Amino acid sequence: MKSTDPVNAAILYDPQDAAFLMAALKAVGWDKAACLVTDRPDLLPGVKPSRRVRFDEVALDGSPVDPEEALARMRGRLPPEGPVLVDMGWLVETIQGTTGLWAWGNVADRLAGLLGRPVLSLYDRTLTIEEQLQAAFHAHRQFLAPSGLHANPYWLPAELAEGGALDDRLSFMLARLVPDYASLRRDNREGQMFARGATPSWLSPAPPLVGAQGGGPRWHIHCLGRLRVLIGNRPVEWAMPGAAPKKTRTLFAYLLQSGDKGAHADQIGELLWPEAGTEDQKRARLHHTVAMLRRALGDAQAVIRSGEYYRLNPPPGSWIDIDSFEQLCRRGLSLFKRGHDEAALRIYGAAVRLYGGDLFEDLPLEYVGSETDDWCMPRRIWLREMALKLRYDFAKVCMRSGLMREALEHCQAALAIDPTSEGANAEAMKIFVAQGRLDAMHRQHRQYRAAVAAMGAEESYEIQRLYRELSQSAAVSAKAAKEKPKTVGLP
Repeated sequence: MKSTDPVNAAILYDPQDAAFLMAALKAVGWDKAACLVTDRPDLLPGVKPSRRVRFDEVALDGSPVDPEEALARMRGRLPPEGPVLVDMGWLVETIQGTTGLWAWGNVADRLAGLLGRPVLSLYDRTLTIEEQLQAAFHAHRQFLAPSGLHANPYWLPAELAEGGALDDRLSFMLARLVPDYASLRRDNREGQMFARGATPSWLSPAPPLVGAQGGGPRWHIHCLGRLRVLIGNRPVEWAMPGAAPKKTRTLFAYLLQSGDKGAHADQIGELLWPEAGTEDQKRARLHHTVAMLRRALGDAQAVIRSGEYYRLNPPPGSWIDIDSFEQLCRRGLSLFKRGHDEAALRIYGAAVRLYGGDLFEDLPLEYVGSETDDWCMPRRIWLREMALKLRYDFAKVCMRSGLMREALEHCQAALAIDPTSEGANAEAMKIFVAQGRLDAMHRQHRQYRAAVAAMGAEESYEIQRLYRELSQSAAVSAKAAKEKPKTVGLP
């Protein structure tokens, strides 16, 4: 690490260990005269109010964040001296993949260079999901800890991260790991430029290194609810002259769930044109639909054909909402079990915002419910059950935090997904008792019994037992309230 390098560093800290963060700042003498960008009054309370800046003042409250606006606002709003500390909690409110974090790394690097001051990004580990942590390896030149400032060998400058060839990225990281190899990078550049592009793309590219990326604009894929795809910030338009939008969207979804292995042409033909006649006719229609999909995605290489198989070819660093949703649900449950209710509320809130509805809910039923290829419904049901559990787990956190109204709202949202859910009905009944609404508790129990009866099932033993316990405890409480002697005021 050169002493002239801008300091664009990350700090990963546990909010339960306040001493760690201060020790890291003191290790390099940056605990004095710092300015802090945050919406949290409890974060580093020693920083004076005059040196605290809100997220909305520097454009870190948008979704997605505009990096150029954030850079301009920071330059205009930050105090004129002292290290810049940025609370990365804004990521929780703007979960749209890791693109925002990669863009932030570029902003932090440029800001550190322009101001000539360290820019430190503070990551609360309880709020940082796996894909964000991986992206942090790309975004920051250094990591800061109580042991000091450490160079990050996985950091890449913007010009390499966004469009650099693999050999350039590997050479840069090798020189960063072992400075002696820097000359090899210079010596090999001419030969690399001569040979680049000569090797045919017979094999799929190797998986990217931690935090590495490249290629064209990344795809942002929203599968939960209506299928939406953004390339950069441009939404994909499925309706084009000569295209059949429903089939084009379905082809994208089908190839997406097929992953790296892709889908056989016969499978696709049977899904989209089951009554189309001959195999040659299906192949001709498939060829046309693939061409329309490539046009919609803006790249002839967006769909790759290998023999009889087709697969999507998203740029490295592309994002899909399902991955973030699953990570948020797991992290929220872990926080709840460990008693970190405030963090669990934030993480669960982000997960609720991300779940827009059933998987591919706007695709035609005849494609989703194909008799020959059950490619969507099992995954849709599994994610729906995850969303259901998310809601009543969220209700538990709210109830334990004294947020009864919010807890009931989440139970009602869960019951809208599945009126027979034991977990959601149980939590709703507990909430009504806690609110003193016994009539509502009895009504909830009747609604549950009616819902399971309509399914041809019977009330579960667990709900029966809970209902008896709640009814008995409510009766005891009511009796005790009646027998309590009244206080008579003295004349």
